Amino acid sequence: MATLGIFGKHGSQRVQEMARLLTEQALAAGWQVMVEQQIVGEPAAAGVSVAAPESVAAAAELAVVLGGDGTFIRVVRLLDERTVPVFGVHMGALGYLTEFTVDEAPAELARVLAGDLHTEKRTRLRVRLLRQGRSQHQSRVLNDVVVNVSGMSRIIEIKASLAGDRITTYRADGLIVATPTGSTAYSLSAGGPILMPQVPAVVLTPICPHTLTMRPLVLPDDAEIELEVVRSADGVQATFDGQEVLPLEPGDKLLIDRAPGQVQLVCPPRDTFQILRTKLKWGQR
Repeated sequence: MATLGIFGKHGSQRVQEMARLLTEQALAAGWQVMVEQQIVGEPAAAGVSVAAPESVAAAAELAVVLGGDGTFIRVVRLLDERTVPVFGVHMGALGYLTEFTVDEAPAELARVLAGDLHTEKRTRLRVRLLRQGRSQHQSRVLNDVVVNVSGMSRIIEIKASLAGDRITTYRADGLIVATPTGSTAYSLSAGGPILMPQVPAVVLTPICPHTLTMRPLVLPDDAEIELEVVRSADGVQATFDGQEVLPLEPGDKLLIDRAPGQVQLVCPPRDTFQILRTKLKWGQR
């Protein structure tokens, strides 16, 4: 039997109740179910395995995420390189990635469990930190990489290059490198453009640049971007998808390119523009 993995926002009674409902549905459809232990509010039903999130991610052939975009990104990071369809149920705040509503979820999951699966592929970025020429860390991001200063806002200098060609040296409060998926997140708040998910590109969006003519820049995602911290105040950091933070020093380099493989989002039968009209209230007064 195929295995359904259920993940969710920790500490939420609504998430626990939805997890029980969808677990019963999956068991009735002949699936095995694994639930991450942090969202089990009572003894699990017969046939249900309760495990650490890492174990659920290693076994799941379909992942259900109950929560908001932060929970969704956490699960994608747990899945790592595994190409597993991810079914997101919106139980958070805005929810660009968790596309199904609570009311839609049971019927839509029944369709998916029966084999009617429609997915949309999303690109991730691979990020490597080099310090004095040596690799210090590697990560993958679905939304964005952000270089800024923690605490008090100070201008920093970041030299950016694409495939070895110098772009410019940004003097700003920080810099965002966003995927098309992440173009509707922090980058959008900082004035960046919205990219369609199918566009093979990344966006460089400066945060409060010192020069007002320094605008967001769209680049192809098939070449390596290099960011070097030229001059900085104390507390410069790189944040990956808002969930992982690394301190940076002058001379550190971030090498950013397209990660192998793609994330599969299980999608409802509606288009991207309908989602934008709904989430961003386009056309409303």
